[in-house]
Amino acid sequence: MPVGYSLVKIATDTLAAVEKGSYLDAEGSIHTLDDLGKPEFSSATEFYPPDSPLSTWATSTPPARAADTKKTDIVLCQCSTLEGVRLLLAHARKIGVLNFASANSPGGGFLGGSRAQEESIARSSNLYSSLVTPTAQQFYAHHKRGANQKNKYYSHAMVYSRGVQLIRTDAGAWIKPARVDMLTSAAVNSGAASTPVKDVEQRIESVMRERMGRLLYLFEQQGAQDLVLGSFGTGAFRNKVPMVAKLWVELLAGRDARFRHSFETVAFAILDQKTCAVFKEVFLEESNVDFRESGT
Repeated sequence: MPVGYSLVKIATDTLAAVEKGSYLDAEGSIHTLDDLGKPEFSSATEFYPPDSPLSTWATSTPPARAADTKKTDIVLCQCSTLEGVRLLLAHARKIGVLNFASANSPGGGFLGGSRAQEESIARSSNLYSSLVTPTAQQFYAHHKRGANQKNKYYSHAMVYSRGVQLIRTDAGAWIKPARVDMLTSAAVNSGAASTPVKDVEQRIESVMRERMGRLLYLFEQQGAQDLVLGSFGTGAFRNKVPMVAKLWVELLAGRDARFRHSFETVAFAILDQKTCAVFKEVFLEESNVDFRESGT
């Protein structure tokens, strides 16, 4: 059976389980599965437009933590996002996950068997039922509107989905559900961004820093304690891996990082070996970054 066909089957079976409202895991246990598009879950999905108060992240005051001298535990893991979540479950804390989103299609190309990070999440969870709600559809409508359609920097619009259930492994096995909050945001499409060459890299970095700052602020406001992040926008969107790694350091781990004390654990789940190695190199170059590596 072709790989693409297998992934399509996983996706369609997941959607069928969401519609049914339950599924049977590999051990024979039945689990309830929420359709986040139903009226009783209307508060689970929130849309944040580009002009939302998230724009104040840089000047906002970090929330008080019990021990604000304690730095965030930074974990670098060569693993998928789904595996990264499983690493954090033992903490029994609120987990926030960044979805590296398509700006135009809910779940990206998961219904057609595409293999990127968003697609893996969409076919392994009930996230899609949140992204197709009228609330979340504002995100896609915004990016398809007029000049926004041609602007490959995309925008700082975001969708926050609470209580998403991750129910399958990357290979498609049905497993006990893990509840997480999912933040949907599109990175700059660096490969298609149209700016004069002399300014393009500087502008891309500036826009990415603002977007990444906003999404961390949103996680902070929503009370997420542990995060699963990654190499945001360095795949099909072709952002430079060292730049993305450096921005995460500046925001989360540097001496004056705004979010240095905002989270308990941040796991960078990076499947590609070379990309993971670049992140490690950037982390090692920064004297103030304490991190550990973890296997799955």
